[in-house]
Amino acid sequence: MSPGEARLMNTPPESTQQQSQPFSQRSTQAAYEPLVTENGWRIGGPDWRKPWPKGLVFLTWFGAGFSYHAPGTVGSLNALPMAIGIAYWGGSRALLLAALIPFLLGMFYVTRYLKNEPSDTDPKWIVVDEVVGLWIALAAVPLNFFWYLIGFGLFRFADIFKPWPVNWADQNVPGALGVMLDDVLAGLYAAGVLLGLQYLWTTYVA
Repeated sequence: MSPGEARLMNTPPESTQQQSQPFSQRSTQAAYEPLVTENGWRIGGPDWRKPWPKGLVFLTWFGAGFSYHAPGTVGSLNALPMAIGIAYWGGSRALLLAALIPFLLGMFYVTRYLKNEPSDTDPKWIVVDEVVGLWIALAAVPLNFFWYLIGFGLFRFADIFKPWPVNWADQNVPGALGVMLDDVLAGLYAAGVLLGLQYLWTTYVA
């Protein structure tokens, strides 16, 4: 037996190594290698070696989650056109009701995904939670380029840097609710700041 064969026999399988590690360490190992196209483009997403998760198009918000870089920001940008349409036809408050649809469907499909991939606790390619959070934030302002730009920036700030209680939800709430809740709170955080800014604008500037 060669030394290489001996080392191979003494190395436990990858699944055994993962099972012997704490859950917090195992969860970070669910970042799979992206697909690389012939021209060198990298495509993020789930483990492409396995069958596609149910609701993949919805969870990635029509493919935005496949972005290898900053999928959350790309997903938020991809949610803007529909938000503008909803606010145009139904008013800003209609965004709150509309946000219930991706939230409930997100809970359903994320639950199904995590049942099959329990170690992938917060998949970055799932961006439907960003859609919910952004729509909640924009519900606080009128349909206006200036306010939408500020609302987008505030939501992304809260989602990325996670001030309390966003960080609490991200670290302590498990399962599909944890995936969705931190973005809901980030949206509420941004909405609160937007309401304050509107008050200051109308009181002291306008």
